[in-house]
Amino acid sequence: MTRTQSALAGVFLAWIGHSSTALALDVTPLNPADYQSFVGNWTPADAPLCAAIGSAEAWNRVLHPAAVMGDRRPFAPPSEFWERHAVLLFARVVPGGGQASALRLAGAERSPDAIDIVVAVTPPPPSSWTMKSWLAVAVPKPLPPHVGFLENGKRICSLEPASGHWLSPAQ
Repeated sequence: MTRTQSALAGVFLAWIGHSSTALALDVTPLNPADYQSFVGNWTPADAPLCAAIGSAEAWNRVLHPAAVMGDRRPFAPPSEFWERHAVLLFARVVPGGGQASALRLAGAERSPDAIDIVVAVTPPPPSSWTMKSWLAVAVPKPLPPHVGFLENGKRICSLEPASGHWLSPAQ
């Protein structure tokens, strides 16, 4: 096997492993760069923001359009997306410059009455400015009664979307 064939086989196996995990868990990561939006402010800013977003209206409450001339990316998923999917979002204020690698989906655990999103947080080096970094996954509806977010193995947010508690902390 040539070096190129070996590298391609490794990429293919990594892709298969990633795809099968996402399909088995019914979790599809969203790429923040696909949307021309930013997460609105929340208090306290040193706490994470957790959201179980089930509609375009809820998306617009958490994420805001960042209109820039010439950019044609959508501000949000299309309206038909919300008929079958919800978005579980985790955001943190991080030092500027390294926000793209600050949050990583480490896993998802689902049971009939709960879903937990496991986030690995690796803060960038200190900087003179900060930025909001976010990670989101699409999951099939209906959402279970309990939605949790674990940060580096520690439960950091618990939501109950069916009871109206879909955002923490409130914006």
